[in-house]
Amino acid sequence: EKLDLGDGYAIEAKQVDVDGKKVWLEFSKDGELIDDEIIEVGTSDAKSNTWNVELDDIQGEDDVVVLKLHVNQVFQGAVDSIAQIEGLWLIDYANAIKIASDDEFGELNKVSINGDTLRISNDDTFTLTRDSTEKIGEGMSFKIADTPSTELRYYPFVEKTVGEVTDEEPKETPIEEPIETPIEDDNKTAGDNVSTDTPVEDTPVEEPTPAGESKGTPGFGVVLGLVGLLAVVYLVRRNN
Repeated sequence: EKLDLGDGYAIEAKQVDVDGKKVWLEFSKDGELIDDEIIEVGTSDAKSNTWNVELDDIQGEDDVVVLKLHVNQVFQGAVDSIAQIEGLWLIDYANAIKIASDDEFGELNKVSINGDTLRISNDDTFTLTRDSTEKIGEGMSFKIADTPSTELRYYPFVEKTVGEVTDEEPKETPIEEPIETPIEDDNKTAGDNVSTDTPVEDTPVEEPTPAGESKGTPGFGVVLGLVGLLAVVYLVRRNN
């Protein structure tokens, strides 16, 4: 299993030996192997439980400790063998910078270097207003809580974006308008016939039609006309 440490750094347990109280760990950056170590946790020497990763040529310096990791124990879980990491310390050596005594970082304009000690401060004072954020510099800020007038509570913080950032806006899928397909009615009702003033001759009355011989049902055209009308309404509602 791989433990993501952010900014491309990761720790992966390649193998866990529960019986031998050992774990094989790999340290990588952007998928590239940096270092690996077999750590023993079954000895009385506490130093054997701690892994120090030292690298050379970090801003011109050699033997720079960039990672410290302490394995507390290894044990057999319900399914997998597990290595428990109790403490971990990492510096982002890939983005290390050099600091000179005349450098300034936003509101922090006073740099003091004394041996292995680096102190960055400011000559002026900060005004901490309740329920606000006060920028310090280099992405660092103070967050001041909204407290009563008799209290003041604040903390320093740094904002980081986790994961990939994309500027692309989500594309909207156009909504297709429903298309209404009219259905033509070829059946004409009796009311569709146009009368004229042409004289009509008298037609002799026909004899009653015997049973079994049926003529066209009166009003049949009207029924078909209604069916056609209902079909049009149904399709429109369906498409909507």
